[in-house]
Amino acid sequence: MQIIPDQRNAKTTAILLLFIALLLVYLLVFHWFVMRHGEYAEELGALREQLYRFQNVASQREPLQVRLAGLRSAGQDTNLFLQEADFDEAAAAMSSRIGQMVRSRADDACQIVSRQPVRARAKERFEKVTVNVRMRCDGDDFLQILYSMETGTPLILVDELNIIRPRTQRNSRGRSSTQGTLDIRFNVSGYLQ
Repeated sequence: MQIIPDQRNAKTTAILLLFIALLLVYLLVFHWFVMRHGEYAEELGALREQLYRFQNVASQREPLQVRLAGLRSAGQDTNLFLQEADFDEAAAAMSSRIGQMVRSRADDACQIVSRQPVRARAKERFEKVTVNVRMRCDGDDFLQILYSMETGTPLILVDELNIIRPRTQRNSRGRSSTQGTLDIRFNVSGYLQ
């Protein structure tokens, strides 16, 4: 048995042992250094991408500040919401507001038959206050009331509008006549902040 290798294979063995020694030195001394720098390079790339996004957002700052100042000066963002603290107060205030609109915009023939608050079933970002309204009113007067509801502040939305025309009645001479008032049912909604 030979402990010392052949001279013919000595060069190959020396090169192989040198390669193994260099690999061990690399693994023990430099591998953690290379791996750490690879992690640093990945983190640096992620930070550069984040910096690029932040710079894009920061470049939009000035136009957005001008727009925000315009909105604040106009007061458009807060005046659209109902100013009351909770649902019950807001529903009562909305009912009162509807009554005032009817008194100021219509004649005495226009009257509110019922007003009934309804809580929303689904949870939304802003709490919705809804009042079911039933009234008897002339068509022209109702249009004025409807216009003042939808164009005023706070923002009040009218939906589920049903207008029932009056029944025709026959008078003593056999001629048909209609009553002037319409039976009107609708929901009025607003939002709390």
